Amino acid sequence: MTINKIFKYSQPAPSLKPYIYITPSIGRVRNALLLFLVPQLVMLFITHTYSALFVILAAVLASIGAEILSLLYHEEKGIEIMSPLVQGIITGMLFPQTFSPIVAFVLTLFVMTLGKYFFGGFASSWITVPALTIVVAYVLNINAFPAIPLSLEDLQSRNAALVLIQNGSIPMLEVDPAITGFFNRTVFKLFGIVVPDGYVSLFWDNGSLIPAFRFNFITLISSIVLIASDMVDFVIPFIFIVLYSLLVRLIGPLVIHGVPMQGDMILALMTSGTLFSSLYLLQWYGTVPISRAGKCVYAVIAAILAFLIMGYGMSSAGYACVILLMNIISTVIQGIESQNVRKKIETVLVPRINSFQEAGNV
Repeated sequence: MTINKIFKYSQPAPSLKPYIYITPSIGRVRNALLLFLVPQLVMLFITHTYSALFVILAAVLASIGAEILSLLYHEEKGIEIMSPLVQGIITGMLFPQTFSPIVAFVLTLFVMTLGKYFFGGFASSWITVPALTIVVAYVLNINAFPAIPLSLEDLQSRNAALVLIQNGSIPMLEVDPAITGFFNRTVFKLFGIVVPDGYVSLFWDNGSLIPAFRFNFITLISSIVLIASDMVDFVIPFIFIVLYSLLVRLIGPLVIHGVPMQGDMILALMTSGTLFSSLYLLQWYGTVPISRAGKCVYAVIAAILAFLIMGYGMSSAGYACVILLMNIISTVIQGIESQNVRKKIETVLVPRINSFQEAGNV
């Protein structure tokens, strides 16, 4: 056998994809987020919530308009449509469906245009612009954002979410009793638990006037798939959800003089957009720390702030305020991270490089 034949059979075939990525690109993550936002838009159409779709459309058009204005200002050519599309949909879903589409368009266009000018583009801004837009809208028109119809006495009870179901605030599904009965006869029976009717409806569609708060089942499935496919880092949302739920469960009753250690975690997670915002806003591009320790600190502080601001999930814009506060806190955490990296370079990497250079000169 000749040398050429030996070389031919011993070498692997050249790969058409020679690059290996540690994490998915921003483009892939953005497209994945868009893909999982579509079912929520479809559900709004199926439930005939056309007013919400008009508000979302207004926010999308405003987001694209802000992108065009930014390109004109910087005298750049070519528009990238996907990023403003995702940003616009998320912003629109955080508006109440009763909000005026015209006002939503003007407000979103104004905030996003200024945001791009002062803070940077989609992946480079240190401010979560959708959250900023909602906070501005809330300050300008507080009455447009709905309040959850629960009194302090209701919150002091053991199952505040059940009160919300029984007073008719949650639209009941026709299949709710059948599904609940099935789980009571099978899964819950093993633990000696009987779940009343209504929780399936609460989990599927809580009927909130804010679209991002409604379809928690779709949001939960989206979270599982995105985390499992490494499109979303699990550290921050996992720590946040667990700690926030524990604070509601254990500390919440102490604050409102309720049943000790019986705070309603289901109410907190299902009514204030906690799941949606944890997936789509809490880890906005450029606004979170890089190191694992920094992410853990970020998640812990976010959970504490969420409990202090949203409590049992009774706020319709509280999460947006939490996000903006975390944007500021994150810059401090990232500054500490930068100092640690610089210190490590000076004390570890530079001496090693110098030792190699000295060894090469010998």
